[in-house]
Amino acid sequence: MQLQCNNCCMDRSASEITFNEMGVCNFCLSAQQALKEIKEEKKNLQSIIERIKKDGEGKKYDCLIGLSGGVDSSTVLHYAVQLGLRPLTFTLDNGWNDTRADENVLNLVEKLRVPLFRYVIDIEKYRKLQASFMNGGIRNLEAITDHILFATTYEMANKNGIKWILSGGNVNTESIMPASWGEDPRDLKWVKAVYKANTKKELYGLPTISLFQEQYYRLVKQKKFLRLLDYLDYNREESIKLLSEKYDYKVYGEKHCENTFTWWFQNFYLFEKWNIDKRKAHYASLINSGQMTRKEALDLLTESPEYPALGIEKRVVQIPCKEYNDYPNSKKVRQLVVKLYKYIPKKLKY
Repeated sequence: MQLQCNNCCMDRSASEITFNEMGVCNFCLSAQQALKEIKEEKKNLQSIIERIKKDGEGKKYDCLIGLSGGVDSSTVLHYAVQLGLRPLTFTLDNGWNDTRADENVLNLVEKLRVPLFRYVIDIEKYRKLQASFMNGGIRNLEAITDHILFATTYEMANKNGIKWILSGGNVNTESIMPASWGEDPRDLKWVKAVYKANTKKELYGLPTISLFQEQYYRLVKQKKFLRLLDYLDYNREESIKLLSEKYDYKVYGEKHCENTFTWWFQNFYLFEKWNIDKRKAHYASLINSGQMTRKEALDLLTESPEYPALGIEKRVVQIPCKEYNDYPNSKKVRQLVVKLYKYIPKKLKY
């Protein structure tokens, strides 16, 4: 039985992996197709930028950008300004931001002279939600951060009359991530169920977004996400160099380590408790976009990932693991919505 892809570094720790006759995994095949598709889309960048500007006529801002202090979102802001857009930026403060990431955000917005809104959530309520997910044996502890960020993004866009949201998501560095490695963070029914099951209380006081609200923003309010980096020749290392030279950018480590808890989650919690090494997906994405060799990736993976100790490591690994379907969720409904989207005119989608 083949255990690892011959092209990248993905292996059977991803339960859905398959290999073709050349020993290349399904993740690589999907990544190569996605890279091919964005190559074709790049010629449409100028027309999209013109549309964003037109949609923003008469308004204070024509786009919204969430900043984490990470490479991807920082690069998005740099090029958005270069392209003549008028962004409103915001950063989510959940109490775990790395000080270097915060400095990166401030340096960017000050030098580019763009407005920044710091969205501070109720830290005490957030920590209780985190604790409920840990005690509930959830794989994707960061689903709640992603959900809150998703909710606040739509809230900020709607409040400020902004139609376009520029995302740091991109194919070059994020084409591969197994679905089996985490649960759907947008599933509010599931988030509430986990919280109630482990606290005996209802969740309130934090930004959330239901499936109905999500579709309302997408189809009625016509909020649109643009993955700007997919329209550029995005190279992570070259972007770090550019950001360092122009904005005194501070490097914080591996992907997603700009948040202390996220760093701990992916380098300790997933690695030790779930036998998931997210570096494999990150490196595999870079391999497929030509930004890393397979040998470089395999050499890096011989070392265990570093993480910041939080003092709860021994306790959390002893909590029994649970699966997505162990809690009430809206998986079937969400899958139906995805199927229905195939029949919605393209201009009404993202």
